[in-house]
Amino acid sequence: MHAQKSARKILLMRNVLLKSIIMLLLAAGLSIDVMAQADVDSPYSLFGVGQVRDKSMNARLQGMGGTANALYGGGMINAENPASYAKIDSLAFLFDAGLYFKSSTFSTSNLSEKSANASFDYVSMAFGVTPWWRMALGVQPYSTSGYTMLVKSNVSEVGNIATRFKGAGGLNQAFLGNAFKIGKHVAVGANVHYVFGDTQTETTLYFPDSAYYIGTRRSVDLMVSSFMFDYGALCNFDVANDMHLSLGLTYNQKVRLKGKQTLFVRSFEEDIDTGVEFVIDTVSNQTNSTKITMPQGFGVGVALQKDDRWTLGADFNWMQWSKFAREGASDVLQDAWSVSAGGEFIPRHTSVTGYFSRVAYRIGGFYERGFICLPGNDGGEHHINKVGFTAGMSLPLPKTLSKVNLALEVGQYGTREAGLIQERYLKVNVGVSVYERWFMKRKYK
Repeated sequence: MHAQKSARKILLMRNVLLKSIIMLLLAAGLSIDVMAQADVDSPYSLFGVGQVRDKSMNARLQGMGGTANALYGGGMINAENPASYAKIDSLAFLFDAGLYFKSSTFSTSNLSEKSANASFDYVSMAFGVTPWWRMALGVQPYSTSGYTMLVKSNVSEVGNIATRFKGAGGLNQAFLGNAFKIGKHVAVGANVHYVFGDTQTETTLYFPDSAYYIGTRRSVDLMVSSFMFDYGALCNFDVANDMHLSLGLTYNQKVRLKGKQTLFVRSFEEDIDTGVEFVIDTVSNQTNSTKITMPQGFGVGVALQKDDRWTLGADFNWMQWSKFAREGASDVLQDAWSVSAGGEFIPRHTSVTGYFSRVAYRIGGFYERGFICLPGNDGGEHHINKVGFTAGMSLPLPKTLSKVNLALEVGQYGTREAGLIQERYLKVNVGVSVYERWFMKRKYK
């Protein structure tokens, strides 16, 4: 009898894992295809490995200003602190997927341009393995790159010179996480990320007024395929009968990503009337292995929660981007840090007749000192920072524990001072969180 129960349990776990992998592969294929088509249009994605994704991948947490380090829940997948997986309901299978729409206005002191894009944001799933072990896996973007800029200047004896900078692509990551309970109040966890993707950058030099200089284009295609690691710890304490205090710690390990880089340099002439380019010569065409040093970072968070009623949380995160290095590039980045805070309130989660009494309402905000610091036309240096405010809600689906999560973010990135570019944006996140009881023993009469 014991052997039969063990065999049934192994078969159940095998079926769950197989279903998880199939669902993940289907969703990952869709998400990667959509992400590859997304047009970011951010001039600051020129630096580093592009515009690094927001701290939180979960639409529920995005509504709380991206606060995540100390937050957990039986029906929530919080990949920012892998230790939080240990708090997932042991009888549940969770599936979470989201997308976003973003509308931006880029402006300088005298110019303005609008841009809009939409993309698949994330897909993840989690389930219990044993009473003390939980597992999660998923796919999400790591960074995106998309920009086109034209810089004009004039040089004596040469005339007008125009330089066009263009970039596209980005890096994605598939992750596998595990979390373990250590006693009643402590949990630890780790994520292994497989980072993959490619970025294309192009610099073109034009000499429209000179018959003695020909145009030159330098193209760099970077393909990355490597691993990253992050770790987390979570402690929670009962401060009252229905109130809990939690502390969270996260750490991102410094790693060297492996990849291949193709450098292609060619000279050309352009027909002034038609704009058609004629290649004259290939100056360089070579492919070499390369490495990118990704920096370490840490985060700390605190949260206070009253059972099924309200939650308050705050985070601090730091990344040592000054240690970033990429072979063949000369980006000089600075250490970055961010603070965020947010809250959630449910009027009455047990209400039977009042639907909106069971809706979770959220609000939050954040400030981020970015890793970019640029010289302006005033001779000084200017930090490219980001600030934003968020709001959100969770809409319960009838006769189920699943929910639709909505988040709205209004923010500002960069500055218009000293000839630089500022982005003001509106971002809407929509996520679906599916909660299924896959591990319940059913009784038949």
